Amino acid sequence: MQTVTQPTIKAKYATVYDAPARIAKVHGALYVIYDDGRIEDFAIEMAPFTVVLGDCQTAELQAMWDRIAGGTATIACSRRQEVA
Repeated sequence: MQTVTQPTIKAKYATVYDAPARIAKVHGALYVIYDDGRIEDFAIEMAPFTVVLGDCQTAELQAMWDRIAGGTATIACSRRQEVA
């Protein structure tokens, strides 16, 4: 069995256009992850309307990584199946 390393995600709680969200940095790109499930690229035009509130916790980071990767069902179905 091979261990797959995932990139580290740095994320902050924030409000973007007065909507609760999280801002995550993955592979140098910034994403806005809204509570309703939408994921958008962070655009420079959003900056004046963004308030960063604080750090996200470890469990929340894992949930965000799962959403960015396509959801838990996609992750489970796309794993390599190895035969011993």
